[in-house]
Amino acid sequence: MGNLEQARRQIEDLIRAAPGKVGLVTKDLSTGDTLQWSPEERFPAASIIKIPILVEALRQEQAGRLRLDERILVRPEDKVGGFGVLKELGSVESVSLLDLMTLMIVISDNTAANLCIARVGMEAVNETMASLGLRATILRRKMMDVAARERGLDNFTSPADIGRLLELLATNQALTPEGCAHSLDILTRQQVNDRLPLLLPPQVKVAHKTGELPGIRHDVGIVFIDSRRILIAALTKDFNTPLGQGLVGGQASELIARISRSIFDAITGR
Repeated sequence: MGNLEQARRQIEDLIRAAPGKVGLVTKDLSTGDTLQWSPEERFPAASIIKIPILVEALRQEQAGRLRLDERILVRPEDKVGGFGVLKELGSVESVSLLDLMTLMIVISDNTAANLCIARVGMEAVNETMASLGLRATILRRKMMDVAARERGLDNFTSPADIGRLLELLATNQALTPEGCAHSLDILTRQQVNDRLPLLLPPQVKVAHKTGELPGIRHDVGIVFIDSRRILIAALTKDFNTPLGQGLVGGQASELIARISRSIFDAITGR
């Protein structure tokens, strides 16, 4: 099989032609081979901040501070816009914490994410990320809190940070082995698959999370290629092309899909 270095020139060409800022870290966790572009650049995290929230919930569960089967009330005032289904379900009065965590990841449900934040605590998320050495990652507002964003409060991360968190999960260092396996299992059930997995063969497993805001498209995850695990953390911002142009929902999404395919081809020697 090939190696990441064989993808460098093609990725450089894709990033050079991009109409916005691209940050990328990709690493073969089997060999340690790494390629990176603007790894320390801070990006608005959008929904990839939900991975740190997931990690903190599982950390508190393994510490005995919460139970994944506990029921969380879903009140009308808790429901927010954007992605998700909880806002549409008028008869649902409570949901288990585990189901909230799952909805938060697999369909990026914003109401579920906010209920998870309320349960685990915003500062707890930030303290855990800091303890893991993620210096650029911070949770400062709930999902769809436009007023907070207008006051300058936003959630941030970097390709290096979110890539490091994924590596810690993939190597059983962020949580117990059971907790890491649980987190990756949820990430493999992701239903928003228009970026990293889009141009890959359907049998390739990808544990990942997308994020998007106006001008921003991200996708970060672990791609399982035979016995190798390839980390890809692709973040973009300042892409002003209208949604719907390009291959898949805009040039930034198309760029991420093509980067992922370039890496796959390099690893498999295609």
